Amino acid sequence: MDPKKIIKKYIMPNALVRLGCVVFSLLLVLTLIMGLAEMGAETPDPVEFFPSETETGTMAYIDVVGVSNWLYQYDDAIYYTVEDAYGYMYTVRLKDSQYKAMTAQQVYWNRASDSEPMPEPYHLVGYVQTTTDTIKESLSQSWSISEAEYEQYFGTLFLNATTSVGAENSAGWFLGALFSGLFALLCIIFQTRAAKVAKKCLKVLEERCLLEKAAQQLENPVNHLVIGKNRGILTQDFIFGKGTGAVVAYSDILWAYKQEQRRNFVVVSSYLMAGTPWMGVEGIIDLNRADREGYIGDALARIAEQNPDALLGYTNENRKAYKAAMKAAK
Repeated sequence: MDPKKIIKKYIMPNALVRLGCVVFSLLLVLTLIMGLAEMGAETPDPVEFFPSETETGTMAYIDVVGVSNWLYQYDDAIYYTVEDAYGYMYTVRLKDSQYKAMTAQQVYWNRASDSEPMPEPYHLVGYVQTTTDTIKESLSQSWSISEAEYEQYFGTLFLNATTSVGAENSAGWFLGALFSGLFALLCIIFQTRAAKVAKKCLKVLEERCLLEKAAQQLENPVNHLVIGKNRGILTQDFIFGKGTGAVVAYSDILWAYKQEQRRNFVVVSSYLMAGTPWMGVEGIIDLNRADREGYIGDALARIAEQNPDALLGYTNENRKAYKAAMKAAK
């Protein structure tokens, strides 16, 4: 078998990563198509809004003759009370542009008496939603009434005039597209980075006529130091990283150290980092979990045995020495 294929089979990401790139890319396309289809779907004619009877998730309308000042705001969501020609009150969520368009309705709300003429109704269309406990509590306080009285006056629903059925139905699809795209991007980055590292490593081995020797040592388990659950293999002369694209001769390592990735101060992954003259510093072994057993330390000890001149450990002195060595190697 071709020695390059033998090495690539080990150092490149496995078929699951490649499959993940394809699957998540397809999911991205599918969820975007479904989201756009929902956005463009024909919206049924809105029905008259009754805050205790209209079905949630439908489009409804109120012909508004009066609108209050804002009563409750949470982030960008601003809630008002509106009045129709029959004196019924409703809770609505409005865009700033909608509120500004109802100047006459604002004036009528602040009327001195009911004998003042009504303005031309503002036809307000929105998406029917259930009034949450938080909204109910805040608006009850604004009106200085109990929550039970609030439900009696305003019902259990409100009209959200800032969205539509299409926008609400497509939101889930677009959220799915976001996550699918994120995972697809991560798979592609992982695959591309490994391919880039592998290209450099294999080119060096090929130029030095070391491909066959490296492949033989990889296949022959004699003198193998296996890192973790086969996350890397250290042979007599080379280090192979599972899925990282790395195969490096000990003699090429100028600097090596352990690096840890943390989330919320908890170690979630440990890496063997190595700097060479032709690759820079790369994570050549990814343990994919915390190194509780000291595998990376074992790898560093093997490097020290095979290359006593290598700088080991992350310190400012080693970092400066590595930079100086890189300059000298150019």
